[in-house]
Amino acid sequence: MKVQKAVKLRIYPTTREDIVLLEKHCGANRWLYNHFLQLLNVAHKGRQSFTYNNQAGIITSLKKDPETEWLKEVNSQSLQQTLKHLVEAKDRFYRKLGGFPRFKKKGRNKDSFKVPQHFKFDEENKTIQLPKFKNAWKWRGEWKGELTEINSITISKSPTGKFYASVQGVFETEQKPISEEMVGVDLGLKDFVIDSHGNVVSNPRFFRKQLKRLRYAQRQLSRKVKGSTSREKCRKRVARIHEKVRFQRENYLHQVSHRLINENQVIAIENLAVKNMIKNRKLSLSISDVAWGTLVVQLKYKSQWHGRELVQIDRFYPSSKSCSECGHLMDSMPMSVREWDCPSCGTHHDRDVNAAKNILNEGLNLLCGLGTKSHTKQKQVEASSIEESVKPETEQALASR
Repeated sequence: MKVQKAVKLRIYPTTREDIVLLEKHCGANRWLYNHFLQLLNVAHKGRQSFTYNNQAGIITSLKKDPETEWLKEVNSQSLQQTLKHLVEAKDRFYRKLGGFPRFKKKGRNKDSFKVPQHFKFDEENKTIQLPKFKNAWKWRGEWKGELTEINSITISKSPTGKFYASVQGVFETEQKPISEEMVGVDLGLKDFVIDSHGNVVSNPRFFRKQLKRLRYAQRQLSRKVKGSTSREKCRKRVARIHEKVRFQRENYLHQVSHRLINENQVIAIENLAVKNMIKNRKLSLSISDVAWGTLVVQLKYKSQWHGRELVQIDRFYPSSKSCSECGHLMDSMPMSVREWDCPSCGTHHDRDVNAAKNILNEGLNLLCGLGTKSHTKQKQVEASSIEESVKPETEQALASR
């Protein structure tokens, strides 16, 4: 199956001149983005049109201006792509798909620029060469699937000073053999993943393990003089800690999602509102550290690539309060209750495993077109039974009046 995806590779500039020119590309594109964003703010307040066609000519006039003629040192197509990115961000804002674009500050945002064409990418020798650069650079990395076409390359610089190339193109992905296994997944904080088969994936808590070291490094950074060499060293030390946590978390999430995709044909999972959940100050650090949202995103695109079925059930579905055997719904289920017995059928449940089984059952109902009708029907039956039991008493009370 052919899919559009991007693979991130680390590149190694060979000379100091290449590094300086890379930083010039990043700085020029950041400056140009902020320049056009200022014009966009004026156009937005005056309700004027702001499109790529009526703004692209400004780039040429800026290159002719003596104060900004240094833009000639940068690849012209990268500057045009920066303007296109701003226009796309503006259009997303008008379609209510995102916030209004914000200014980029040096050192605060990840510097990057896009090269749409005229690059040389050698997969055999693992080299890459960009326009305006004389030397070819080695890259390191690997990907699964055959690369058939390259659309663009985006160069980025990390806060630790490393350079990466994101190669976007068409890849031929491997189709997994059809499996008869189906699984429901319950996400938690004590344990990261609990599935309907009773398997438990632990929560490694990568950020919390580095928290003591990070606090010490941040204290040292706060005491340094702004603009000094020692402050820059401390800043990179803090950035390396964050980078290590990010690499560990991403690797772990890929392992978990890869195993779920390989072993199961159907995967059912909750549609959690993570952005709302992290507003809880007592749990925000733990929820951000476990990265539920990233796991769901990985499962989404990997299931499409490999021919699997991912089902997301409604976040308000009472998976923890329902019995997976008879469907009995408990009135309440506090978080302190980790095991319970069903009062209807007497089945002993582990809270998380029972929730995973209910998630799988609800996911199968959605695939069959039933959706939450099973739960709704049960509630309607309970309401009708209560109404029938109360109706004679009500009629008798009215007759006595």
